[in-house]
Amino acid sequence: MSELAYMVREDWGQHGTAMEPQSAVIREWIGEAPYLFAVADSKRFSRDDRDADLEAAEFVAPEGATRIVFNIRELGTLKSEGKVIDHAVVALHPLKQAELETIREAVEAGSVRRLFVLIWSPRDLVRIWLDGSGALNLHTGEPMIAPDPLMVEAGRMMIDHQYNGLSSGQGKDAVVQLVRAFSSGGYPIDVNAWLRAYFAAGGTFHHAESIEKLIKEMKAGTKHRVKPHYRENILEIIEERVRDGSSVES
Repeated sequence: MSELAYMVREDWGQHGTAMEPQSAVIREWIGEAPYLFAVADSKRFSRDDRDADLEAAEFVAPEGATRIVFNIRELGTLKSEGKVIDHAVVALHPLKQAELETIREAVEAGSVRRLFVLIWSPRDLVRIWLDGSGALNLHTGEPMIAPDPLMVEAGRMMIDHQYNGLSSGQGKDAVVQLVRAFSSGGYPIDVNAWLRAYFAAGGTFHHAESIEKLIKEMKAGTKHRVKPHYRENILEIIEERVRDGSSVES
């Protein structure tokens, strides 16, 4: 598993007052030059476009000769070619699902040893994935508390049913019934907590969007009609599975 760290852009900039000291924190974590920057579109990485990626890179690596810039999608070729980047990679403001999946798969495959992500917004899904994956928040100096192991196990059960998607059919049934069971057991219907657990279980960004939508609807009071898929005492069964490693029966 790759070593992961991140910083949210507003924590990096702090209204234009902290870019230099925060960039020094980033440099300390990523190590010596050359500095590898993965961006959505390297063609837009220019002063003429006043690109936010370029601004961040200039603070992290003030000397242009120390920067190597490439497209995030290029990380997708590493696994198929059997290559590993031992040097730290800095991903700047990844947003689109395809970019995020490429990064996630590279990390899952161990194709990138160390990855730092500069996040555009604290609400971005990539931050939830990073928190669920144990990434270090360089602004606070600490990782997010690890997801609840029972919720992570429930996340694995959701993954078992995502072959036809999680927005409808058995996938939706599994998500809604599991969240309801945990809610009945005293767990809050917390979208971010569930997404962190799902990502910790190995979930993808594509299906995370379906989970996010369903749980937001449940939190707002929507009563989804689903077919019973698990036993009524599924939470207790999950507790037993986490405790002794036995399998959950539907």
